[in-house]
Amino acid sequence: MKKSIVGFFSILLVLLLTGTSVAKADVLWEPSENFFDENNCVYTVEQRAYMINSPNGFVNIYNSPDSAFTKGQLKNGETFYVYYKGTYKDKLWGLNTSEEYIPLEYAVVVYDHISFREEYKDSITNVRDEKIELKKGYLRWSYPGSVNCDEMPINVESAYPSYSFTDEQGMKWLFFGYVNGIRNFWICIDDPENDKLPVRDVGGPNMFEAVEPTQDQIREAAKEDIGSNMLGSRKGITIVVACICTLTVIFVAAYLITRKSAIENN
Repeated sequence: MKKSIVGFFSILLVLLLTGTSVAKADVLWEPSENFFDENNCVYTVEQRAYMINSPNGFVNIYNSPDSAFTKGQLKNGETFYVYYKGTYKDKLWGLNTSEEYIPLEYAVVVYDHISFREEYKDSITNVRDEKIELKKGYLRWSYPGSVNCDEMPINVESAYPSYSFTDEQGMKWLFFGYVNGIRNFWICIDDPENDKLPVRDVGGPNMFEAVEPTQDQIREAAKEDIGSNMLGSRKGITIVVACICTLTVIFVAAYLITRKSAIENN
């Protein structure tokens, strides 16, 4: 009887631990302090990369959309992964997993699997009840004809694609939303290990020139983003703090010297 009880609780413990690990795999990341929630902003999960393209040549990074100082800068052409996007005071902001914010009016979405599905929706078909074996070494692409690819790390005996697409060369591609912790990828099922497949021309925006901003440019951009007067950067905070500390040390030293002289004179 004791062995049965112990066995039952052992199995229950294993199931609980297994269930916990599976649940955590799909849990959305949440910031430690969610500015959007705290300010009743409308926001959504985004999980897409954005490329900076500002007429100023750069964008400021902030700790929050109403931060008193900037945290750093990104120049045109650099990317910022937006996990959440939300609107605050009629301006659209992006938040990454480092809990940094940028104004999204100065950034464009990097072409990805969502962009591809939107562009080729009439040529993409839904796949139902089709089971595929994915072998280690098969190449995963962001979309058919993307520039970069990665290998499948392990064999997967039962993978279920969501969409099918036949490219201009007659090659069949399958899209998988989730396989063993890997999300949103395409595999050319007709030639799954070929890393020399034709690259698709997806175009791109007209890019503004990137610049190395001065402190005045950073400050002016911050005024546009937040709508208030700012010192302009984290460097400004450091300078102010250093000045306060220096003055404090001077006053304390002067006080101690004066007191010592007074004691000696007495």
